[in-house]
Amino acid sequence: MKRKYDLIYDELAKQIQEGVIKPGTLLPSEKELTEQFETSRETIRKALNLLSTHGIFKRFKERAP
Repeated sequence: MKRKYDLIYDELAKQIQEGVIKPGTLLPSEKELTEQFETSRETIRKALNLLSTHGIFKRFKERAP
């Protein structure tokens, strides 16, 4: 059985590859993803780290206005 962050990784990668999430657009915030997937921020972070490690998306630090 897959871990929850692997399932979230699979879903987000699929949405990116199928064009549901367009290249160059921002992903929802960690908070929004925790609500969408009904999980903890730590689980979301693990999924996002996998996406970044596999080169599916790049993480950028937020900049203060």
